[in-house]
Amino acid sequence: MTHQDTASLARWFSDPSPRPGARRQLFCLPYAGAGASAFRGWAAAAGPELEVLPVVLPGRESRYTEPFDADIAELASAIAARADRPYTIYGHSMGGRLGFEVVRELRKRGHRQPLRLSLGGCRPPDILEPLAELSWVSDEELLDRLRELGGLPEEILAEPELCELILPVLRADFTWLDTYEYEPEPPIEVPIVAFAGAEDHSVTPDDMRGWARHTTAGFDLRVEPGGHFFLHERRDHILKEALA
Repeated sequence: MTHQDTASLARWFSDPSPRPGARRQLFCLPYAGAGASAFRGWAAAAGPELEVLPVVLPGRESRYTEPFDADIAELASAIAARADRPYTIYGHSMGGRLGFEVVRELRKRGHRQPLRLSLGGCRPPDILEPLAELSWVSDEELLDRLRELGGLPEEILAEPELCELILPVLRADFTWLDTYEYEPEPPIEVPIVAFAGAEDHSVTPDDMRGWARHTTAGFDLRVEPGGHFFLHERRDHILKEALA
């Protein structure tokens, strides 16, 4: 791999604790409006057997100068190039749909697929995503809805300048959800582990059960305490699953 190729690949991942000797890798895909920082602290908490690689999507954090985009082909290429050991993908909310499409793209190309696809707070792809309507509501309503879901810290909501910075990212991500069209294909041959928040009223445990029809390799539902953003409190449980 050339220096240019290495640099191009590196921009896709936040790699605070490289662990080339770890036996497993975990690629983490964030929810709408978030970046790799949604998984801050995961690498340190993972222990020596797991290398955690939060994905940096275009248009945010170290890639803030790039256009907002969720190109599945490019994302799949980056993960395929970086996955040099058995690995799992964890995607939360929007990140779950990204992860599912990445697995299907890897299958099309004949690349090595993950040991499992772990999904949190994410409706199956053949079900309409009500949160997609946030792509066309007013800025005020968008922020209010995210406040209700617990997706934005109060310190950000209290600062108009910070809200102005994150609104374009939120708009881009919810637009992706709004324009997403599920293309029927055979179920994936990768086990799916679905994590649901017991108090999540936007994506219920019953909603998450629908993922079972999208895999031929086994399905497991884990109901966790908390609402839509339970991943922050249940981090250690999700990390443990990646090593199972």
